[in-house]
Amino acid sequence: MSFLILFLAIGVTQINIRNNFIRFVNNTEFDKLTQMVSLLKKSYQQKNGWDDFQDNNTAWKNLLFQSRPDNLGPIHPIAPDHFQENKKIPPLNSLSSNLPRPMDPFTLHNRLCLFDADKQYIAGSDYRPQDKFNYLPINLSGKTIGWLGLTNQPKTIKPLELEFLKRQTQSFYTISAGIFILAILISYVMSRHLLSPIRELVRGTKAMGNLDFDTRIKIYSKDELGDLAEDFNLMAQTLKQYETLRKNWISDISHELRTPVAVIRSKIEALQDGIRVMTPALLNSLHNDILGLGKLVNDLHLISLSDSENLSFNRKTIDILKLIDQCLDTFFIRLEQQQIKIQTDWKKKDRFEIKGDAQLLSRVFNNLVENSLRYTDSPGTLKISHGIRANRLFFYIEDSSPGVPDNCLEHIFDRLYRVEQSRNRAMGGSGLGLSIAKQVIDRHRGEIEASRSPLGGLKIKLELPL
Repeated sequence: MSFLILFLAIGVTQINIRNNFIRFVNNTEFDKLTQMVSLLKKSYQQKNGWDDFQDNNTAWKNLLFQSRPDNLGPIHPIAPDHFQENKKIPPLNSLSSNLPRPMDPFTLHNRLCLFDADKQYIAGSDYRPQDKFNYLPINLSGKTIGWLGLTNQPKTIKPLELEFLKRQTQSFYTISAGIFILAILISYVMSRHLLSPIRELVRGTKAMGNLDFDTRIKIYSKDELGDLAEDFNLMAQTLKQYETLRKNWISDISHELRTPVAVIRSKIEALQDGIRVMTPALLNSLHNDILGLGKLVNDLHLISLSDSENLSFNRKTIDILKLIDQCLDTFFIRLEQQQIKIQTDWKKKDRFEIKGDAQLLSRVFNNLVENSLRYTDSPGTLKISHGIRANRLFFYIEDSSPGVPDNCLEHIFDRLYRVEQSRNRAMGGSGLGLSIAKQVIDRHRGEIEASRSPLGGLKIKLELPL
């Protein structure tokens, strides 16, 4: 392809050089006709027209002789007709000086013709109607009185000019050959530079297809290919992290499901073996175990729907303070039993409306209150306050001791994450409540954060758009 492009470029350039050179030669020849144009103007003024040259070849040749024959080529004046009648033979030296030398076929006088203002032929040598002329206007007092035509001979160039054009062509071919060789060398170097990282990318892609997320590719440069290699390595690292999370997720889910199933199974087998007798208390215990298992399955299903963006979202206007009060009423008895005091900073008549899904938001506040019930020492305090800033509604849910270690705060919203210290009790949940809360708040274009509470426990900051 490169050779074809270079070949076409050589051909086009060669034609362009030849045409421009011929045009240059013609323009140069026109520059030699200044004296002749002046003589033609003078003759036109004297004769008041071109009648003196009409059908008078002798007058035309004498004009050619007067206009610098060294430029126009060798030519000698022709004596008028009455001198030709003299039969005397001139001296030999006179004959030798007056006889014209052999005519150069490239001289200008053989290619010049005179035309009137309408470009009608008047005089000139070897005029043929089919010839093409380059015209030089003859202007007098701002008016074109005639044209001096020079036969255009694009295929006939003087030997010296032909030699010059030949040398220029040879030089051009030499330069083109050098450019072609240089282009091959540069193409070879560039192909190695480009193909090496591409081969690395192909190798890395195949490894990724085989789930080898530890693969990395070498970065050879800091250009666009280097950036692509760096992005590939970052993608491999991210996929490895997600693969690790996926495996941990599956392992954690298996553990979470295995524990309640094992508990239920052991109780049922004890009944089958006659070790225990069915009592209302045992039946109630089995029922609670089944409810806990069902809640865990529902939580997993909810997270799955959220991840696949198939979670139904019924957005409508709701009174968020009323929704929180209803949630607290649900837990009122349990909070009272554990001697956990509730503190809120709004009145029953206060009202704040937001756009959201009431069912999902209820689940968020239920999870937050449930966490406080499970992990707050008795007696304790649960404080819920709110604030407004820049069309954003803030809620702060705080509880009393025990607190959460600082290194656990950044992971508290991770799935199946449990604090391994005082707040993680045997009665602890599945570790999905706060993760679900974060996904729901994100769906509402809000934010949720965790920090230490001045009361000694955990502080949850929740932000929603009004």
